Amino acid sequence: MNMIDIQLAISASPEEVFEALTNAGSLKTWFAEEALVNPDENIYSFWGKYTPELPDQDSGTHTMLSYEPHRYLKFDWKVKGADTTVEITLSPHQTGTLLSLMHHDVPSWKLGDYSIEDFWRTSLENLRCWVERKTVGAFCDFSQKRTGDIQLSIEISASPEKVFESLSDPDQMERYIANDAKVDLQVGGAYSFGWGSMGPHKILEVEPAKKLSYSWADKDDPSMVVTWALEGSENRTRLTLIHSGFAEDDINIGYSAGWTAYMNAMKSMVERGPSWERPLIKQSDYAQ
Repeated sequence: MNMIDIQLAISASPEEVFEALTNAGSLKTWFAEEALVNPDENIYSFWGKYTPELPDQDSGTHTMLSYEPHRYLKFDWKVKGADTTVEITLSPHQTGTLLSLMHHDVPSWKLGDYSIEDFWRTSLENLRCWVERKTVGAFCDFSQKRTGDIQLSIEISASPEKVFESLSDPDQMERYIANDAKVDLQVGGAYSFGWGSMGPHKILEVEPAKKLSYSWADKDDPSMVVTWALEGSENRTRLTLIHSGFAEDDINIGYSAGWTAYMNAMKSMVERGPSWERPLIKQSDYAQ
């Protein structure tokens, strides 16, 4: 079992963040398809297609173990058959709030499966977008077909040129996805996130502000391809990801959840500019 420990700076007051965490209507905007919260009966429920394992209302009903208005929330959640506990602490931070999330006793991530850390990175970025700007990014839809190639899209309030920069400028890439980015922006040029043997390797196609395609290696399989297509105008871009090369029966939910989290981070980084800060992952469920 592992613990996930994430810290996130939010430019909103603890009161605003706590409201978004405990109001069912707000939860249905940034977190889950359906939600029900009743502190008097110790109920903290969320279910539907945006929640791992696609729970219905009965299986998505959790116990609110503790809460302090504007400061602290704790609830239980059965994940992958394990009894886990989520703690969220809010504290004043500069001009906003520092949110600290600890998810205890999470089952170890296994290759091919979705990561609970990716679920939280997607959700917390949506929370930040909602309380700061009353907008949200993408959700991982766990009801979709989980095999074969992946196609995901997101709308970004910026020009295609600006969005393409986030895909091709190593400094920008290191803000939201890469550890040690390397980019030689030409066909045949190197392209790397600094993830070792896994991840992108070589550029296959490039058309600035319109398309970027590169080879992708998954452990010992170098046959995958990731393609980004950009469509839009001055202040709006539709960014589409296609990750191809999976066998028809290959389970892709792990990649779908991971790419959704990174696309949300990219959207926020591009729209917010220099003020956006990457969440701090102090502990992860990616340990095996």
